[in-house]
Amino acid sequence: MSLLVKLRQIASAGRFVLGGFLLLFALGALAFSAGYRAPAQPIAFNHAKHIQNGMGCTDCHAGVESQARATLPQLSTCLMCHEADGSKNPEIEKIRALAAAKKDLAWTQLTQVPDHVYFSHRRHVIQAGMPCAECHGPVQNSTAPPTAVFRPMTMKACIQCHEQKRAGTDCNDCHR
Repeated sequence: MSLLVKLRQIASAGRFVLGGFLLLFALGALAFSAGYRAPAQPIAFNHAKHIQNGMGCTDCHAGVESQARATLPQLSTCLMCHEADGSKNPEIEKIRALAAAKKDLAWTQLTQVPDHVYFSHRRHVIQAGMPCAECHGPVQNSTAPPTAVFRPMTMKACIQCHEQKRAGTDCNDCHR
């Protein structure tokens, strides 16, 4: 068999393998996207409306400026304004119904940091002066709860950010 015939066979096999890979990739992407559902949140929280009314991130997300971990809003936080609110908004009615049933808001946390990583909100927000939107996106404009993570908390993403801001990248700064 000549060299030219062998090269044609190899090229043909390569196209077959590449075509098969592309087909499997497309089918996998289709299956993944068809099965994806945004996480259910207990209320359709309107960040934009609350920001327009003069509230800030730290009014509901306690601990951002003083602790390593920020928190998701507790029902008691919502009730400070909405317990006596005469509004007939269905989302506010859900808050009152949860309070009457003595249940709490069961938020689904989107942004996750691996257990072996130490991440301090206080260090990033207060000491580094980073705005919340840098990691969480333009939430202040959203009229519904986020459905996906804006910036995945991966080592690659964190290292890139640290390098851009000339922050430390020593392993022991984050891994404990």
